Amino acid sequence: MAEFIADTGPLVGWINFRDQWHAWSVRVMELLEPPLITCEAVIAEASWQLGKSREAVDRLYGLVDAGALRVVDLLPAQMPHIRALSAKYPQMDFCDAAVVRLAELHPKAKVITVDSQHFILYRRFRDKPLALIHPLAAD
Repeated sequence: MAEFIADTGPLVGWINFRDQWHAWSVRVMELLEPPLITCEAVIAEASWQLGKSREAVDRLYGLVDAGALRVVDLLPAQMPHIRALSAKYPQMDFCDAAVVRLAELHPKAKVITVDSQHFILYRRFRDKPLALIHPLAAD
């Protein structure tokens, strides 16, 4: 079974029908078999972005409760790796570093993101590009 790592953007787009990536996120998510792998940083960032709607935040939490999202705990064990990634990429925030680390821990997984500008540049294991599913990829 293929593994997929969910970044913040597609989760927000999937839940929020007003989001610019809603149609793309729904189309992609319907093709995938759960659970999607993610981390607490993604859940925190998505809940912050969905924060104006308690119902939307509850739907996000419901995905975790239902097992559609498998939240991997990265801290504190993975902090040295996250720090190294952040040092290598000055534009990288904590959430992006956590997603890249997940891609290292799950090397066969594809990262689902709307942030192709950054994730195309990031490398796992120092020099390997991430396997991505993003809106700019050819369908």
